[in-house]
Amino acid sequence: MKIIIAGIGKLGEYLAKELLRDGNNVTIIDDKAFDNKNIVNNEDVYYIRGNALDASVLEEAGISNSDLLISVMDKDEKNIMCSFLGKKMGVKRTIARIRTVEYSTSIDLLKEEMGLSMTINPEYMTALHIARILSIPSALDTISFFKGRIFMVSVKVKEESRIVGLSLTSLLKKLKKRVIVCAIEKDKETIIPKGNSKIEAGDKIFVTGTRDQILSFLKYTNIVLENNNKVIISGGSNTSVYLAQMLIEMGMEVKIIEINKERCKTLSEIIPKAMIINGDVSDQELLYQENIEDYDSFISLTSLDEENIIHSMFAKEIKIPNVITKVNHINLDGVLDKADIDTIVTPHKIACNSIVKYVRAMQNSNNSSCESIYMFDKENFEMVEFNVKAGFKGLNTCLKDLKIKKNVLVAAIRRDNNIIFPDGNDEINVNDTIVIATKEEVNVKDINDILE
Repeated sequence: MKIIIAGIGKLGEYLAKELLRDGNNVTIIDDKAFDNKNIVNNEDVYYIRGNALDASVLEEAGISNSDLLISVMDKDEKNIMCSFLGKKMGVKRTIARIRTVEYSTSIDLLKEEMGLSMTINPEYMTALHIARILSIPSALDTISFFKGRIFMVSVKVKEESRIVGLSLTSLLKKLKKRVIVCAIEKDKETIIPKGNSKIEAGDKIFVTGTRDQILSFLKYTNIVLENNNKVIISGGSNTSVYLAQMLIEMGMEVKIIEINKERCKTLSEIIPKAMIINGDVSDQELLYQENIEDYDSFISLTSLDEENIIHSMFAKEIKIPNVITKVNHINLDGVLDKADIDTIVTPHKIACNSIVKYVRAMQNSNNSSCESIYMFDKENFEMVEFNVKAGFKGLNTCLKDLKIKKNVLVAAIRRDNNIIFPDGNDEINVNDTIVIATKEEVNVKDINDILE
């Protein structure tokens, strides 16, 4: 597909890399000088220095012959107008990043009037992602498939857990409710496991099941924490507003600490059920005055990565059970490993997952269509949800008889209203929806890509 990206900030850069990995033709437009190799080190990318609101620049980029325009410039108004202009000039579909809270109630009207195919709000999407994590105790990360009917969570295996030393085959025999272990991270290397793979202390495991099945599994492992009833949020950003509203609806007690006094007044008006504290989160005396040690979760959402990391390290030191940190820069992995923070969320990665899913869905084949995708960049694997069509070469064949590629696992099958966590005797049929766990290098874009 021919895709134009307007704006080369963090989201534009990450998007370009992922769309190129899927074999798309990518053109980047930005009005600032840039060094190609410092953005996306790929000779196939076409760079144009110019204003994406200039019709002549869009024409130079080949807008009329393009399949998709993604506008992720620094202002919502620019993105709306760029998408409108691109649509008028003949691009098939448009995506605009719209982050302003006040615009959220007008999104549907904007999409209709401006011809937008999709809008993304990374702050809202990040808040929703965090809320899902907090909905399952002990989870380091949580995503959902089959429109929320099943979840995949990641958890850290502690030394005292009763699953230490068990193979997956032995573990499944002991469980009352079946789950699928999709991936295991051992010593910073992620594997797609087999039945004889063993679980050891310190492993991070990725488990798929219904919410009830996962809670039963976590209880069996004896690593489950208490419910997240009290949450403290560092920073009064838009993400904090969205998150506080979601958590309050879930019945949680929410406290936000924000250093700007005027912003505190605004927060009090927007989210009256949250407790708003005017203060500096770096002031440890203030945190102790606010009884931080009594909270179940600490979430750092300031605009500075360094502040978020330091605040979260302090929260870990005083043993808050669940610590979540927002980090925007993707080049801090070494620092984050040493910080030993439970969960890292990166807004542009979350938004990118949604856009890549949309692009893959546009490329629907006779074999399958991509319903959702979640890329675990640090762990080098991904989960992909497909709707199965008649062109799949492995139809009506037991999984044990299919020649499935190495590092590919069929994690779940939805057939009509039934959810199946498969073993070797299960089959994939037309109109099934399936979830695949795979290493990134396998590059599964179509369901037939899982077969040798």
